[in-house]
Amino acid sequence: MKSVYFLITIGIFSTLMGCKQFKADHPQAGLGDEHATDLTAKSILHYADSIDKSLNVLEKTTSLVYMLGDLSFYVEKYSLHNKPILMVEHAFNGGISNNLKKYYLRNDSLIFETMNNQLSNEDGNVFKQSRTYLRNNTIFRIEDRSASAETEIKSLPFVNLPLSQNNTTDQSHLEDVKTLADMINGTDKFDMVFESITTYPDSRYIVLRSRLQNNYTASILVNQKDAFIDSLLNKPIDFKDQKLKINWVIKDQEAVYVPVANNTSANGLKR
Repeated sequence: MKSVYFLITIGIFSTLMGCKQFKADHPQAGLGDEHATDLTAKSILHYADSIDKSLNVLEKTTSLVYMLGDLSFYVEKYSLHNKPILMVEHAFNGGISNNLKKYYLRNDSLIFETMNNQLSNEDGNVFKQSRTYLRNNTIFRIEDRSASAETEIKSLPFVNLPLSQNNTTDQSHLEDVKTLADMINGTDKFDMVFESITTYPDSRYIVLRSRLQNNYTASILVNQKDAFIDSLLNKPIDFKDQKLKINWVIKDQEAVYVPVANNTSANGLKR
């Protein structure tokens, strides 16, 4: 496994460093570190593909599943040598829509963002995919495609969109990455504390809430009890408004508690 990891590391590094010069498409695109101007749409796609093929050997961290109204979402962070290179956001809204966004990073800077969206309405389903390319924190290319069937959209080419039609700012994409980092780290709006533990005939949930009022909540399914869960059940008031040091995995879009004896394999922590 070490040899495979080494080869993948070399492959990603070569992709980062082996790009060719290009003519700038944006007035700010030539600013930044010495290799920033090597980025082209083609080299970025190659870089993203190399990461996608390496996920099983990258360090992975998973956030809680956060909720706000009918919207639920969580994020996965993939890192190489403790540096994040991919953030994946999963969002779903009560069967109405499913959204998957991927944010590819190079030297802690966002260079590529993809979006896969499925929207269901009374007329059927609409599938939409988009790709946004950045260099020096500046968007230089946007493309998308859409169809009424998932099998159909994969056969369609991406269409280049004029940057004048872009309705988002460069800064908003960078702020999205910061928000994803807050979700992973449990900071700012995602600083979650214990609210209660609920019991039902066939399930039990730890309920968390944001320290900020009228903000996000999260729940963690407990399938297996341990001494800590017994403490929560017996004296929940002792843990009220406290940040819990617990582990979880994501299964079927739901956070599931990992008992203390098993938490070395929890996806809620870096592995």
